[in-house]
Amino acid sequence: MCSSTKGFEPMLKESINHFLASYQNGSCDFSVFESIFFRLVQTMPDPPLEITWFYSAVTFHSSKSAGFSETTVAKDLFQLLISCSGSCNGTKKIALLAPLIYVLYDIVCEFSRNGLCLTSEIKELVEKIVDYICLCLVVPENGNMIDDDIVCFEELAGVWMVHLVGKCAKVEENLGVFFPIVSVEVHKGQKSRRGIRDLAGIVMCEVFLLALSLKFNMRFVNEDFQKNARNWAIHTLKQFQNTEFLDMLLRILLEKKLVVTALLSSEDAVILQKLLYDAVILVDHSFLSSGRWFQIPESSFRNLVLLWSLIADNAIQFAREICDQDRLNAYANAFSESQLPSELLKWVSVQAGIEEKLRNPKLMTPKALIKWLFVLEDQGLWVFDHDKLKFDAKAAICISRPDCFLPEVQPRKCIGDEEMDDSMDKTFSNAYFCKDKLPVDGSRKRKDLVKDTDIRGTPVKLVKYNVHESPNREKFLPFSDEDMEVMG
Repeated sequence: MCSSTKGFEPMLKESINHFLASYQNGSCDFSVFESIFFRLVQTMPDPPLEITWFYSAVTFHSSKSAGFSETTVAKDLFQLLISCSGSCNGTKKIALLAPLIYVLYDIVCEFSRNGLCLTSEIKELVEKIVDYICLCLVVPENGNMIDDDIVCFEELAGVWMVHLVGKCAKVEENLGVFFPIVSVEVHKGQKSRRGIRDLAGIVMCEVFLLALSLKFNMRFVNEDFQKNARNWAIHTLKQFQNTEFLDMLLRILLEKKLVVTALLSSEDAVILQKLLYDAVILVDHSFLSSGRWFQIPESSFRNLVLLWSLIADNAIQFAREICDQDRLNAYANAFSESQLPSELLKWVSVQAGIEEKLRNPKLMTPKALIKWLFVLEDQGLWVFDHDKLKFDAKAAICISRPDCFLPEVQPRKCIGDEEMDDSMDKTFSNAYFCKDKLPVDGSRKRKDLVKDTDIRGTPVKLVKYNVHESPNREKFLPFSDEDMEVMG
């Protein structure tokens, strides 16, 4: 919480309560709130996000009450948020757009429910937002800056969704409406994250997915369209090189179903999934520099690589299910040629003290990497920081996930599948990793997790191993002799 926001917090809370009471009593005159908060925004050199949000919210509701079209109100809101953030840094400018995405998605859903073709104005507005975000990201910011929590977060979301107040029983439901493209399950795993940088990552993710899905609107999806949409996705990902954005996008892709596919036909939803896997797996994520991995104990970069490896495994499974041999090969090659697994191995080797055995490793598949990391955890190395991440990693090993995104497609054996088999299976069976039966539902409660995947609530001392002296050497290095020759 920044000091300027802290000083205005009592007034902000009181104003929110008065506004909600006024709205519920049927009032449409919010000029008093507009006048007071307009002066605040104008007189403060860098107005807090919370102050700007409340001011823009009451202005938005006044415009709606005046009878302007939803499209006009959305366009005016975009310009208002831009004008109020001139002195802000790029991250804050992006975070301020969160209510606009909520408004836009509501408009898009309304068109979809009525079977109407979306107006060009809305699609152009979404494209302008993407361009605006790219401009905000031009100037890099200090990644070590303290990311203060946003005060009155849920209350401010309630101001934007004032017409729904009382209809959502839980905070998660309110946030699920306010962030419509991010699933409730992802929100549950991110409860503690209420900072501006995290909010900016959510906004970027929502805009990216919304813009990509709108390209399908009433279009004939041929090969040229898919190629252009794929190029756009890859180009945009390269511009959105932001750790919070990538973290959120990867977590969304781990979900069984993308929320945004509700706007698409079942056929287009499959194509969207292909495009997203292509973009996330094949794009260069070299901005995750290894030089920053060791600056903090619980590295966000390490978690990103773990997430990316799980998505790579999902993508390979997806390609097998639809028997797309070209994609299967492309995803497998992208994983084996990427620097990200090597960066993760470098971190692991330093923490475990086994650098001499991990020089220039060549991993075959993401599943092989994940299995090896679980063996290291059994030896005392803390690799997985979060229970959801660890659960998904175990599920990738223990559960055969047919038809994860395509319930109407029966998985078929593809040519060359046997070449993708994990060499670790020669040494360790799945029974080693799956001592208890895992449920298919990834929403399993923490207390029900399998015994060998419980999460350390507090940091523990990492155990350093000398692999030459350890009596469990065979268990610690779960590669066959042939694998060790390849790894060098």
